[in-house]
Amino acid sequence: MKITLRNVITPALTFFILLFTNCLVSAGIASPINTIIEKAQTDNGATWVLSYTLDTPSERLVFIRNPDSSRVTRWLPINSDIEIVYNIAEQKEVVRSKTGKLISNVSFSLTPTYKHLGKDYAPFSPFSDGGNAFHSGRLFACANACTEKDNKWQLTLNVPSDEHIVLNGKVTKHSASWTDNNDGRVVYVGRQQPIITDDVVALIDPGLPKSIKVSLEEDIPNMMAFFSHSLNPLKGEKPMLLASYANVDAHSTQGGTLPNQIFMHWNRQDLNEQADNSSFVNQTLWFFAHEVAHLYQPGSTEGVSENEEQSWLHEGSADYFAAIAMNFLYEDANSYVENRMTRAFESCTEGLAQTTLAHAYKNGQFNLYYSCGMIMHRAIDSVVQQKTFGEESLFTVWKRLQKAVHSGMPPGTATFLTLLEPYDAPELIKAINNATSDDAIKAIQGIETLYQLPE
Repeated sequence: MKITLRNVITPALTFFILLFTNCLVSAGIASPINTIIEKAQTDNGATWVLSYTLDTPSERLVFIRNPDSSRVTRWLPINSDIEIVYNIAEQKEVVRSKTGKLISNVSFSLTPTYKHLGKDYAPFSPFSDGGNAFHSGRLFACANACTEKDNKWQLTLNVPSDEHIVLNGKVTKHSASWTDNNDGRVVYVGRQQPIITDDVVALIDPGLPKSIKVSLEEDIPNMMAFFSHSLNPLKGEKPMLLASYANVDAHSTQGGTLPNQIFMHWNRQDLNEQADNSSFVNQTLWFFAHEVAHLYQPGSTEGVSENEEQSWLHEGSADYFAAIAMNFLYEDANSYVENRMTRAFESCTEGLAQTTLAHAYKNGQFNLYYSCGMIMHRAIDSVVQQKTFGEESLFTVWKRLQKAVHSGMPPGTATFLTLLEPYDAPELIKAINNATSDDAIKAIQGIETLYQLPE
């Protein structure tokens, strides 16, 4: 006998299905979520509305990225029964119903201004002409709880008819839908057309000082050529460069990279005055070089280090790569680079007296991964060059790391240190192990040894 679905769904089975669904919700198993972000023009200006629709109603929504609790004040629920609270025990922001109802659809009015997030990418990066770039990873949410299996999110973006979307280097009108994953990406919404060259797709804020715009157009390609030669050329689609500027009463500058993307934002009112200051120019070039270096590391930060306490690998190397690039590309930058190296050593040793690298990210000292990591990579470069009579360098080690990770070796300190073993440098490896240990005295001694290597 042919059995149809109508034959088998009985009242008893219906009750079981509902019971099973409620058990899944109570157990904290995530259900699929459709995410829609929409920019609309109103009489009061532009508004950004974010909506989540759940396939299965859930007790709460949680976010996979929780660098702070700023969503609590920056995301305004449209439904008065919905609230965002910060769960101190979980260190996560949580969306829930004030009356305890299950959530099936929630919407928020967003604040599309720049917000510095110490260990994450800014949610919005405004352009001076009214455009805006946003980080999609900021929107990733899960029903009840996020697990390691939650790695794909379906997003739809709708924009006004007189604006367009730049997504993955391509211009789209009206609407775009895509499946996002990992750390997400930066997406542009506005009227500015991208500059497309042989090397990059660029959106450079027209309000930036001329000297910075020229630097973006000339120095970034030169740095990309340098790292392409020193490490490995980029594969796949052209990288995107997004440079935004908000002339506001602040003094923040932040940049970042995601796969095939470099982005940077200036949130300050003195940029025109600073643009001709030599110290500021060198800081800006370093800023550029650091972010471009990230683009040439193995894939993403996940392709470099396994967890945040190993951030000295990707942040420290990017800073030391920036030093090498500046010394190579700009003859008058040598003294600035040397002074920066000295300050990094001093900052590292002072910071290690307060916390170790293993706990720096928990204690608000993420900057130690830059300063200590740069000193560690400087020592590695010096020892490798000495041991090979200049035939190899830190770039050689990193190219081998790229190859090792690509072939299936786990990213992180363990794999990286195995690549140093052929150089027969036990003092170097011991100093690195000390510098990354949980013993403050050993850590400082390790950094002091590394700063002096090789003698």
